[in-house]
Amino acid sequence: MQLYVVTWKFESSEDQIYSSEAFIDYVESGKSENLIEGYERIAWAHTPQDGTGVIICKAASASVLFKVFGSWRDKYGMTWEYKPALSTEEFVNLLKEK
Repeated sequence: MQLYVVTWKFESSEDQIYSSEAFIDYVESGKSENLIEGYERIAWAHTPQDGTGVIICKAASASVLFKVFGSWRDKYGMTWEYKPALSTEEFVNLLKEK
């Protein structure tokens, strides 16, 4: 699976406020731990002061990421950016190949 850095941003503070109850339910009900096949969340961090955040994850493809994050985009006006990334070990090995 590919390592990804995923960032999100709410289009407005109203969208962020509107999503709050759904997010609380998502986490407290355990739904946030029901991950789809081909997706593994490693870490997530929230920066609510500006309506953004970041997720470090592994995914089989960008299509899997769309399945994971698409409903949040549709319901709460969030924009998502996916960037393939390398772990430190992968990067060091790549540099050694030069």
